[in-house]
Amino acid sequence: ESGIIDVFLLMGPSPFDVFKQFAQLTGTQAMPPLFSLGHHQCRWNYEDEEDVEAVDAGFDDHDIPYDVIWLDIDHTDGKRYFTWDKEKFPNPRQMQEMLRDKIRKLVVISDPLVKTDPKYPVYSEAKAKGYFVKNRD
Repeated sequence: ESGIIDVFLLMGPSPFDVFKQFAQLTGTQAMPPLFSLGHHQCRWNYEDEEDVEAVDAGFDDHDIPYDVIWLDIDHTDGKRYFTWDKEKFPNPRQMQEMLRDKIRKLVVISDPLVKTDPKYPVYSEAKAKGYFVKNRD
């Protein structure tokens, strides 16, 4: 916005040299956690903990390997992110320990949205304090 730009010329001479020069300028990428490179199971609409356990057991029964199981919005209370449905998923620690014993991980999806619901404290506080974007400008 000031009208001044920085220009970096990466002279190579080979593509590999350009990559090395760029990495020196910006830093290198950290290695992802090993489990993130494995086989993942994700679906929308796990009903409850028993459903997760049944899916997990089904993979074992059919000798299908997997490393991570993902829970979509259904693990939340009333589809409100940053909450947990304690009726459908009353024992999250036990569920994680069951998976951990099989060297598996549990990941919950948290999309960047806030449900419009006056009973949802995240929504009501954001609305009261004017945190929401009101127009494109």
